[in-house]
Amino acid sequence: FYTVSKNGFNPAVDVTKWRLEIKGHVDKPYRLSYDEFRALPMQSQYVTLECISNEIGGDLAGNALWKGVPVKDLLERAGVKAGAVDCVLRAAEGYSDSFPIAKALHPDTLVAVEMNGVPLPPAHGFPARVIGPGIFGMKQVKWLTTIEVTPYDYKGYWQQRGWSDDARMQTHSRIDVPKTRATVSGDAWVAGIALAGDRGIAKVEVSTDGGKQW
Repeated sequence: FYTVSKNGFNPAVDVTKWRLEIKGHVDKPYRLSYDEFRALPMQSQYVTLECISNEIGGDLAGNALWKGVPVKDLLERAGVKAGAVDCVLRAAEGYSDSFPIAKALHPDTLVAVEMNGVPLPPAHGFPARVIGPGIFGMKQVKWLTTIEVTPYDYKGYWQQRGWSDDARMQTHSRIDVPKTRATVSGDAWVAGIALAGDRGIAKVEVSTDGGKQW
């Protein structure tokens, strides 16, 4: 599973001291320890992540089974005030990003603590990270410490440097078999991946004559 980070060295979070803080434009801000968070009702779902800088045919994409608490549940406990615009996500090493409050309240948007049945590996954001289907990986903040609701549009680390704020994943496909520049004859399997964020894939068509037939 690919990893991308702006850090020279990723943070090593002491889980005994870690707290997740929910604050900002809410009625009842609060904090949770790791054990308190793990005691909350959780859900599991398969989600594909992709880096916004992934090239056509590139390998900066991966699918995993994530387990965590819906951000919606955390925000409902805090009581989101009228006029909320963005949900700001802050990481242990200072990184931040955001998405609209509607995305935060979608039931598939998680604060995940497990990846493929085990606690998050350090490179994937232990002890907790955000998983938001349908948007590029830079929005899936790792080493999460704070969820802050704001009454204004917040521009995060990459948005301040000109990258997309919407960050909607594009439809993407890649052929892995046969390998690039391979020569085949007769019957042959064609296999690879196709993804379209949270929109799903209805079918994949392949042409072997330059697009005349599919």
